[in-house]
Amino acid sequence: MIPWISSRKSGPAPVAPEQERESKTHTSLALNVLFHQIRHDRKYHILDLGPALGSNVDFFSQFSCKLYIEDLYPTLTSFDFFSPEDGFSYDAVFDYLLPFRKATSFDIILFWDLLNYLERDECAALVRHLVKFSHPGTLLLALISTLKLIPERPIEFRILDQQHLLYESSSSVLRPSPLYQESDLRQIMQNFRVCNSFLLRHGIKEYLFLRD
Repeated sequence: MIPWISSRKSGPAPVAPEQERESKTHTSLALNVLFHQIRHDRKYHILDLGPALGSNVDFFSQFSCKLYIEDLYPTLTSFDFFSPEDGFSYDAVFDYLLPFRKATSFDIILFWDLLNYLERDECAALVRHLVKFSHPGTLLLALISTLKLIPERPIEFRILDQQHLLYESSSSVLRPSPLYQESDLRQIMQNFRVCNSFLLRHGIKEYLFLRD
């Protein structure tokens, strides 16, 4: 049997910090750029790969948009095993877990920090899947850690306004970060290119990708 999600694979054990992590508010330069790209005279299809948070729904409700929410990480971590006889591939898994209608085309995709919790092949397969449901000009927001350790599970990012995010960690346990570099992202984010990047002081590099 072949396991799916990278968190099930063997590796260094999580590290517990000395004290609980607290919710913190940080400026988001990439979100501010994204906000100013959204026009009020057209409708948007937005895919949020994080949890359903009321503040985020409220933020995008000021625009004419249809918001799709797929809290992907919990789905992946609870996903059952494939056997080799099933023709296991990461691409097949995303086809199964994210079965969007063929006519669906997203204008904005919110990855948040999901890439920090997937290995390179998994990230690339997810991007390949989403390329099928995007178009030239689609914007993708991703937050990459520059720290050696990250929370055991993805952070919840609550949009407070167009340039501030509240970071909420549900675990005080830490795990090693993949520390993806721009050379890694160029291989992973095929059909997307960096249009903006911002290195923030608290250990996050924000990226806004543009679909070619």
